[in-house]
Amino acid sequence: MKQFNVENVDKLKDVAGEKLEDPNAKQFAVKNPAKSGGHIRYTVCGVDSDGTFEESRRFKEFFALRATLAARWPGIYIPAIPEKKLMGNNDDNFIEERRSLLERFMKECGKYDYITHSKEFRLFAREKGDIEKMLGVLGKLTPMQILEKYRLNFNIDEDQESNPLAHYKENIIDF
Repeated sequence: MKQFNVENVDKLKDVAGEKLEDPNAKQFAVKNPAKSGGHIRYTVCGVDSDGTFEESRRFKEFFALRATLAARWPGIYIPAIPEKKLMGNNDDNFIEERRSLLERFMKECGKYDYITHSKEFRLFAREKGDIEKMLGVLGKLTPMQILEKYRLNFNIDEDQESNPLAHYKENIIDF
């Protein structure tokens, strides 16, 4: 993981202009909703272990990110996003509320390294073009691929002999 040298932590601010508590924390913001071609685009910016990024995203790309994360990380917590809304989605109050909820989604994602270091999240945060299509191309993982990903991300020890509970289990069986 990349380390940042910070000389004056008191002056450090995140991408939203708020004071940071942890200089190595991942920070994300969703701001500047703008109508473009009949759709609302949000500026997603952030600081993570790879540095800073800023991209423009539609709601459907956030939706595709969450759906792809949920499909490729079965059984693992993935933060929620607001529901789709077909009517009234150009109302200023609705747009601001959605922006706020999408920002909450990004900040919640930032709490989990398995999400921010994932191929899916990096593609969303850093790539240009049709993100929904790029995420769709990733495809479904096999059970062995999922297991290997979990081993790498969650330090799963499958050696039953080294498990401290195995000793207690033997004692209970002997009893």
